[in-house]
Amino acid sequence: MARVEDVVEEALRLVKPSQEEVNAVNEVAKAITEMLSGEVRSLGLEGEVTLQGSVAHNTWLPGDRDIDVFIILPRNERYIGMVKSGELIRELANALSRRGINWVMNYAQHPYLTLAYNGFNVDVVPCIRMSMGEKPITAADRSPLHTLYLRDRLRGLEDDVRLLKLMMKRIGVYGAEVKVQGFSGYLAELLTIAYGGFLNVVKAASGWVPFRVRISLTAHGGVRFNAPLVVIDPIDPNRNVAAAVSLDSMATFIAASRRLLKYPSMVFFRDVAPVPRPSVTAPTLVIYGDYPRGYVEDIVWGQLRSIASSIWNIVKRDGFKPVDIGLYTPQDRYVVIMITVEEAELPPLEEHVGPPVWTEESDVFISKYIDSGDVIGPFIRGGRWVVIRARRVRSIKDSVLRGLKAVGSGVVRDSLLRGEVKLISSVAQVSELPPEIRDSALVFMSKRPSWLTKPEPG
Repeated sequence: MARVEDVVEEALRLVKPSQEEVNAVNEVAKAITEMLSGEVRSLGLEGEVTLQGSVAHNTWLPGDRDIDVFIILPRNERYIGMVKSGELIRELANALSRRGINWVMNYAQHPYLTLAYNGFNVDVVPCIRMSMGEKPITAADRSPLHTLYLRDRLRGLEDDVRLLKLMMKRIGVYGAEVKVQGFSGYLAELLTIAYGGFLNVVKAASGWVPFRVRISLTAHGGVRFNAPLVVIDPIDPNRNVAAAVSLDSMATFIAASRRLLKYPSMVFFRDVAPVPRPSVTAPTLVIYGDYPRGYVEDIVWGQLRSIASSIWNIVKRDGFKPVDIGLYTPQDRYVVIMITVEEAELPPLEEHVGPPVWTEESDVFISKYIDSGDVIGPFIRGGRWVVIRARRVRSIKDSVLRGLKAVGSGVVRDSLLRGEVKLISSVAQVSELPPEIRDSALVFMSKRPSWLTKPEPG
């Protein structure tokens, strides 16, 4: 069996960008910042155009085509209003259109632009200048201070961050967006600094216990956060950088770290796992509809997660035993919910337990059922009134469809109601799904993470 140090050495070759790619990224970053600086001046605005994010920190991964550019504006009412209202970003968008540059307006706490520029996606984000100790006006205001904080502290650890990011990507926990609920790039950078390198992070994480880990790189303290993982932002002690990390994402990173140390393998760094074909399957209902166009990804995924939570509770209330639920947006073509249950069809009768016989509610229960011709009982068991009655919902498909209609409104819910519902009980039935969904269905039905492989002999 390989040593973990040997695996890390091999993985380093995957995360170090070539000089040609470095030059290409730097050239585009320089060109876009110079061009945007000129546009800001031509609009008569005061603002400093700066490079931020992984390109500025030199922690980007080979193949990444994303560049973050921030426009830092004076801290006064005029610019605060222009940023929050979107006026500034609309003026800039019009100027870019005149140059023939394609852009899409996105929304977080305030509008920002994503440009298609020479094969790269460039996020152009306005923010308000912030000094250490000041309260941010917008969430984006902290980013320039993050870059200043990391500049010297990351020196010599850039490839360690890249290794950590790649591992997190391969195990599916990289990204703070609603879709992933995992580790942001900034969080990966802080963890690398806190522990002094990639392997040290992995060794520390192998011993983490959720809700018991609190990391602070400064003397700041005192604020308590109720989260599985707490990493205090050195720029803002009132912020938990790991707030987006879900319990399952943290648990996945803990488990993968333990596995990497015990059974070192390139499976944690290479995206070569074949799509599984499970030999044993459980009933899985697949609900899918067209992906809603024109909506920010976090809105779509926020609705998807909310619907999934409601469906889980509804099917349990209807008497089913859900095992797992998965959410997917394959190729941004569909929104998909998959739910695995122990049984797809329930017996025709169910037990309904009423109140204790000594309560006033027992009279209401008796009155409801004493003349009913389609129940068995009422009878007393364990001090309570009980009846056996016909089950209202017997199939998991009916339960989910009823649940969907009851979850309120929203573009995702509407899309799913217009879509299709298929019960999959075998691998062969996966072929009945649209081609874009089939791989996700096989992965979901197999359940086992791609990195959880049989140890190599040796």
